[in-house]
Amino acid sequence: MQITIKGTPAAVKDGGFCYGNVKSDYGVNTLYFTKNGKPFTIISGELHFSRVPRERWRETLLKMRECGINTVSTYVFWNHHNEKKGVYDFSGNKDIGAFLKICRDIDMPCILRIGPWCHGEVARGGYPARIDRMKGKHSDDPKYLAEVKTFWQALFNEAAPYMDGKTVLGIQLENEYGGPAAHLLTLRRIAEEIGYKAPFFTVTAWPRTITDPALLPMTGGYPDAPWERGTTALKPHHRFAISAGRKDTEIGTAVDTGEAASAFENIPYACCETGPGNQVTQHRRPLIGEKDGWGVGFAKFASGANWLGYYMFCGGANPNDRPLQESRFTGYSNDYPIIDYDFQAPLSRWGVCRPHGDRLRLMHLFIREFDPEICTKPAYFPLWPSTDPQDTSFLKCSVRADDRGGGYFFAGAYEKGLGYPDFENVDVSFSLGQQTVTLPRIRVKGGAMFFYPFNITLGDLRFDYILAQPLVKTNRNGETVCYFVQCEGIDPAYSAGGKTRPLDFSETGVRVGNVRLIVLPYEEARRFHFINGKAYFTDGTVFCDDGNVYCERAAGPDLKDSFVLRKCEAKPLPYNKYLYSTGKRAYYELKLPADEIRRHPDVRLEFAFTGLNLQVFCGETLIDDCFNIDGTYVMHLRDYLRYLDKTDTFIFRAAPKTKSGLSAVYNEIPIPLNSTGLALKSATVYTKERLE
Repeated sequence: MQITIKGTPAAVKDGGFCYGNVKSDYGVNTLYFTKNGKPFTIISGELHFSRVPRERWRETLLKMRECGINTVSTYVFWNHHNEKKGVYDFSGNKDIGAFLKICRDIDMPCILRIGPWCHGEVARGGYPARIDRMKGKHSDDPKYLAEVKTFWQALFNEAAPYMDGKTVLGIQLENEYGGPAAHLLTLRRIAEEIGYKAPFFTVTAWPRTITDPALLPMTGGYPDAPWERGTTALKPHHRFAISAGRKDTEIGTAVDTGEAASAFENIPYACCETGPGNQVTQHRRPLIGEKDGWGVGFAKFASGANWLGYYMFCGGANPNDRPLQESRFTGYSNDYPIIDYDFQAPLSRWGVCRPHGDRLRLMHLFIREFDPEICTKPAYFPLWPSTDPQDTSFLKCSVRADDRGGGYFFAGAYEKGLGYPDFENVDVSFSLGQQTVTLPRIRVKGGAMFFYPFNITLGDLRFDYILAQPLVKTNRNGETVCYFVQCEGIDPAYSAGGKTRPLDFSETGVRVGNVRLIVLPYEEARRFHFINGKAYFTDGTVFCDDGNVYCERAAGPDLKDSFVLRKCEAKPLPYNKYLYSTGKRAYYELKLPADEIRRHPDVRLEFAFTGLNLQVFCGETLIDDCFNIDGTYVMHLRDYLRYLDKTDTFIFRAAPKTKSGLSAVYNEIPIPLNSTGLALKSATVYTKERLE
């Protein structure tokens, strides 16, 4: 297969943007962002402070940092704080000031997505009911704007100390907005009159692209679209395709189904909703695997994105004081769980790193530790012979290169629900201006996603190419030590001075001059962390706090025999309609060994579950729920210790999947009909260990 990529370097200009209103260390041009005058890739990950227990805020942010996130993004849902006019709640898990203080203390800048309409699968998109009833919402209607200003003033009173140009990096106005740009500019004016300050005021660039020098447009894309109608597998939609296009027409359709062509010329490629997961709906339940969870982010990066923004990066749980989830009962298109908002994110709602979190960490390590100036390298693409999303006859690929012709080749042969063939004898010719580079012939395995460097200088040597994906470059005892991970299906090798040599997987790697090349097989690379100049290899979820490196992982005995789960009689419990099934309910009691649980940092319960939906109660208080996607239900008990002060028994209510009606839903794995089986599989102790 012959692939030809031709590019013409474009001049990088100031752009004349006025995205910010405060002096800061951050800057922007027509291609990339800067920090302290140096090229900088912003890698933001969404975590909703009001959906995570505040006692886990700091630790969760540090776990995100270890996954390569350098900026946190969070919604401020209006109805989480101010449902009743004049009454505000910024306490407990809703304390935005306390959250921002942690962000400042650990130097994790924050993007505040202040709405006023947010969506985020929250009832009425975050609007209080009284606002949702207003005819002038989403507009410059004076009565609506007065309400917005009042809420934003109350929020500003909590967040004002952090409008320092460092802690609050950005403020997003509205979301999924399809109206005139004048309304967004009105919102910015109101925010500025109140006192909001940030280096970037941003907007989502869908469903209709709005470009204005005062508003940074940000894009998105997800591995699936569970909000779509129907209960069959979705057709391919180039969700994982390396492409010059930035617009994904699948998102934002809840507000505006119109599709508009958009040009992003001379605007830096920024994302705020690149999906490493999906929240499941009642009617559609895609299962996000490892490649699904990192593939969209990989494709955006390969396509030239210089602000990687993930939604969600860490899952959460809705407040349980009242139903706050989006549902058809609130006039919206989809039904979601009342509590669960795990999103199948890289970090679970319990703070556990999933395999796609490991994959993304390796890509982010490259940006931080191998080539911090990757953002200065534009993306160039071959011409596609077809735009048919089901056409797998050609390889989706790109080159990100500097004007000297050195850079990285990216290959993507993966699409969820679509099998790519193996591509034999892939020959790539890359021309930039008067320069032409011929890359080595390779075989690209179907399903593979990777990149490798070419025309790159390491230490004192110029390499023609290195057939392995770079991770970290560091200096050690006079050597330039470089860590790589094997490109899937490709034997690692390097070429220097026209001579090709193999690379091995030995612990010490291969020395070439004053350069040491260490290649890790993927199963070893997923255990790889690089913290404060030191390599660590460990399973579990890793984070660094005040110079100390910790790892959370399963360890110790299985406490399953200390728990008793049994079927019981029906209980008069609330929220029965939110089980979305006409089938017969089943009830279970779980007796918990409270004293034993408190002796451990955490205990993870895993249940086998054959029903459709599940609710968990402490007394008559709903404390969790689950829409079944994979035949399991998980609880981490450290988030429920306050309930164990009241009782040692939790009640489970399960509803079955049925052949027809509301509970005839799309699952990617078989869920048996009319079943409500629940069995405790394990009760695993989780420990937190300090790594030396």
